[in-house]
Amino acid sequence: MKRLSASLMVLLLIATTAVKATSPENKLQILNASQVARLDVSGKWSGKRNQYSLDKKSFIESFQYEFDLKQEGDIIAGTSTIISSNGEYADMKLEGVLIGNKLHFAEKEVKSAIRPDGKVWCFKSGELFFAKDGDNLKLVGATPSYMEVYNYPCSGGETDLIKVDNSSNLQVLINAGTTSAGIESRITVNVFPNPFIQSAAIYYNLDTDAKVSAQVYDISGKMVSNLFEGNQKAGSYNLSFDAKNAGSMSGIFIIKLVVNGEVFSRQLVQMR
Repeated sequence: MKRLSASLMVLLLIATTAVKATSPENKLQILNASQVARLDVSGKWSGKRNQYSLDKKSFIESFQYEFDLKQEGDIIAGTSTIISSNGEYADMKLEGVLIGNKLHFAEKEVKSAIRPDGKVWCFKSGELFFAKDGDNLKLVGATPSYMEVYNYPCSGGETDLIKVDNSSNLQVLINAGTTSAGIESRITVNVFPNPFIQSAAIYYNLDTDAKVSAQVYDISGKMVSNLFEGNQKAGSYNLSFDAKNAGSMSGIFIIKLVVNGEVFSRQLVQMR
């Protein structure tokens, strides 16, 4: 990996006031995969992105954050806009893919921006959950951020967006009822190291015998590696992913694990 210059290691617009970090999605009804499959994701989303402190125990700044998305099947394209309280901003191209009940996305190009001297706008990515908040449809979750050139980690943050025109999704939300689908699952997928340089290990546990498939996709939705398909006994497992064999230049990957038809996913980031 190329050596990072000191000027590029400046984190995204560090501010001075800290507030306690929370997880806004804990109070919401998280939609399940079948509900998400019926949503119309296209259109404008507006809300906030709160930036972590370096120790990720507090927020140090809140930004206005917006998506303008276009959906074709499970593939998402569009733009994001982030605006600071001082008026600095960045318009960025983004791409993503719907997997299970999550939107996996990554910003990939700065279209236009105003930024202070010596600072950079980090590219944000993440796996956002779709959530019901009354009649509103939301996207919520952690959004790690990375340097424009090397995918070196910035401080990251959390995103909370509301779909501006939600009329096409009201029936889905009405039918969703009031019982939360929950964020935590009985099966947890972990990746180490993450970010990684060339290869990463994917860990998961099965609480019962199951039919399992594990594939890796790039952020455009293209499958780049088929890691496993078959039956596995209850227990702990790990799989290895080597990015040099993936044939993708995105640097952002997603492990999709399907266990007895239920979908789990986790995002992987390659540093360069």
